[in-house]
Amino acid sequence: MLYAPLVTAFAFTALRELPFLWPNLLLWVLGAAIGVRLLVPERPGRALVICGAGLLFLTSLWYCSSYVPKQMGHAVNHMRDNPGPIFTLQPVSDGAVPLHATPGKILLIDFFQTWCLPCIAELPQLAGVREDLQDRQDIQFVMVATDAGGDTPQRFRSLAEGRHIRLPLAFDAAGKAHTAFGMTGFPAVVVLDRNGRVRFTHEGYNSSEINFRRDLAQLLKTV
Repeated sequence: MLYAPLVTAFAFTALRELPFLWPNLLLWVLGAAIGVRLLVPERPGRALVICGAGLLFLTSLWYCSSYVPKQMGHAVNHMRDNPGPIFTLQPVSDGAVPLHATPGKILLIDFFQTWCLPCIAELPQLAGVREDLQDRQDIQFVMVATDAGGDTPQRFRSLAEGRHIRLPLAFDAAGKAHTAFGMTGFPAVVVLDRNGRVRFTHEGYNSSEINFRRDLAQLLKTV
């Protein structure tokens, strides 16, 4: 009876957006069943139940460390080959800031908001990607905030300075570029190739994407 409302809530929320998480339901059922059996010490077959608990633990370990990260990556990463929209950004940080696609250059745009916790959690990954590719002068990075949620260029710059962000910063007034790329949420990563074509998009960030930095760096090397 306690399990039923949890399953129902999970099915109507998480599974509608991420259907590949259906094994959660099975693992929870098995875990509950094993737990009930272990609470009755006199019941025969206890050794078999303990072996089942160990097998369930190993299965859950594989599920969380391998299956979920791979499926999450497939769900949020989208390879494309579409014409890029025309857009112009407003510089926020000092120095060279990519404000539009440049012929012959690969451009990674990270749409960011100061109030977005997943955006902030993603920052070390993006900083790591730039560090991994610091010798590639043909790859440009820019973090872009919009006025969604009350953000301003000044607020964006203050957060970047407070967190020692070294990536170039720009502002997308009224979210025109964000909308033009077909993005609906934050964070959102867009990769444009040397011809200004959209080759990759990624919306949202989840810590289960354990290979996010490695895969993004590899993608930028090959587009």
